[in-house]
Amino acid sequence: MPKALKLLILLGLIWGSGYSIARFAVLHGVTPLGYAFCQSLGPALFLLALCLKRKAPLPFQPKILIYFLVTGLLGVALPNTTMYITAAHLPAGLLAVVVNTVPLMMYPLARLFKLERFYWSRLFAVLLGFAGLMLMTLPGAHGVLGYHTAWIFIALISPLCFALCALFAAHFRPEKPSSLVLSMGMLMSSAILISPVLLTSQHFFEPHVAHGAGILAVIIEIILSSIGYILFFDVLDNAGPVFYSFVACVVSITGLIWGFIFFDETLNTISTTAVVLILIALYLVTRKINAYRANPRHDED
Repeated sequence: MPKALKLLILLGLIWGSGYSIARFAVLHGVTPLGYAFCQSLGPALFLLALCLKRKAPLPFQPKILIYFLVTGLLGVALPNTTMYITAAHLPAGLLAVVVNTVPLMMYPLARLFKLERFYWSRLFAVLLGFAGLMLMTLPGAHGVLGYHTAWIFIALISPLCFALCALFAAHFRPEKPSSLVLSMGMLMSSAILISPVLLTSQHFFEPHVAHGAGILAVIIEIILSSIGYILFFDVLDNAGPVFYSFVACVVSITGLIWGFIFFDETLNTISTTAVVLILIALYLVTRKINAYRANPRHDED
């Protein structure tokens, strides 16, 4: 097995586990805001230490600091907080699939901002994915999982924010700082943005809930997230961003597996069909984007 594929699978396993760990943490007394703050500050400090070790210059120009704030808001603070709020109300496996529909959000947004040409094949993939999402909202799709339809729509805020962040980050990315420095700045900005809201709420933990297991989950996820960022840069170095874009498919599948392992989550016929449609759509839209990047002059149907 190629090294890049091994790294991609390992990264998918680590990031896919995050949805089950988040659900476990919020069900064991950690508030969504508290969890979001820890998952911003913890990896940010780890990446800062890595930057200092590699002697990477830390930028303080106003333009770059604004870039950090916008990416921190759209790429971490808003989507992660939303994700952790919904983690208590949606099965971890389905949450992993919904949150990783970012590629399906990217194409319509890119078209809206006139950053992409129109292709019927990509439109078909997007419509297929949204058909899967709509299937998830049917009453019969809930089965033994027992979630409320509204939480599916709330969870979609996360991939929408991630997609907006990706478009902003690609369009306004500064030239000098490395990806490592930009990731550190994004996470640190997210922690700064979340902290006043967390202090105002005065609730890191839910009152009257034993939260020892929740704290352990927070620590485990900080460690796994930090390892995930190392693997993220390794995948980019070994295979490039085109290969990395398949991570959404891998994380969706591993998220379902971890949901079964941690919470014994099983899907009925309707929800299984929905997941399959979304995974096919993710593969199609990712493959089409990769083909276009490899040959920009290639015309699709």
